[in-house]
Amino acid sequence: MSASAEDPAETGVDIGHLAAVLVRRRRELAGGTAVIGGSSVVHRVHETVWAGVRVPTTACRAAGDPLRLRPAPGPVTCRRCLRRTTGRDTGVPEGQTELSV
Repeated sequence: MSASAEDPAETGVDIGHLAAVLVRRRRELAGGTAVIGGSSVVHRVHETVWAGVRVPTTACRAAGDPLRLRPAPGPVTCRRCLRRTTGRDTGVPEGQTELSV
């Protein structure tokens, strides 16, 4: 009998551990702000469901991987996050490229 390639026991994926890491990341970022990787652009954090687990995401959906988000102090500087959460268009913060529409 051959095991399926999608079997977590065969691929070495620990689903329980991954779910615990995602839950911990959500708690760290809940209702706050975050940067993506080494970026200096600060995003507003929202939640979404990813693989059946509630995870943090940016309001602008710029980061598909919640594990790339890092807590950030200070105000939101992402123009798309600001527009999606306030409904108002704001000026582009210094150092951020303006998006053409």
